[in-house]
Amino acid sequence: MTRSAPGLPPQYYAAAGSGHRSSSSPAASCVVAVLFLLLAAGGAAAALFVLFRPRAPDIAVTAVQLPAFAVANGTVAFTFQQLASVRNPNRSPLAHYDSSLHVAYAGGEVGSMYIPAGQIDGGRTQYMATSFTVPAFAVTVTATSAAAAGQPTTISVPASGPSPHVTAALVQGPVMEVDSLLRVKGKVTVLKVFTHHVEAAKVCRIGVSPADGRVLGFRC
Repeated sequence: MTRSAPGLPPQYYAAAGSGHRSSSSPAASCVVAVLFLLLAAGGAAAALFVLFRPRAPDIAVTAVQLPAFAVANGTVAFTFQQLASVRNPNRSPLAHYDSSLHVAYAGGEVGSMYIPAGQIDGGRTQYMATSFTVPAFAVTVTATSAAAAGQPTTISVPASGPSPHVTAALVQGPVMEVDSLLRVKGKVTVLKVFTHHVEAAKVCRIGVSPADGRVLGFRC
């Protein structure tokens, strides 16, 4: 037969037992709630990253010119001008800096310039017009086999931009080829908290007449 402790009524044991069982229920609920909040926060972060994930800018070269061109003693010097459009595909603004344009001939750089820093709003396009002087450098221009045979050379130029099209230039003589490299660097701040660095580059090969500096065509 079960006996109660002296001086303690049976109701004491019932109250003590019920109190122990109720104390574990709030703790378990808190754990479940914390796990749910963590899962919800993770899902929201993943959705925001997919929606606002940083992307590199889109570059399209639209025009190349050599307005000043001089030939002397097997060397050439010219003023290089290039017009390019840079589109920011992100929802957040793109702050660009340390951007530059380089010109090379026969694998070696012959001139360059830095592009001033700026900002492109989300989904907007900015045009970058660059112009700088390339000092004199030695060139070796050889006629193509077609030109040597008296046949014109055709240069196909796929134009980059919103409405791509193909043009053709007929070259009767030798062609001097130079390369341009436009590099755009910057950062995108997502939700005003997370900063991501982005970078894009566009290389173009430009056919130039060594006689007068006419741009005969370019391919990017």
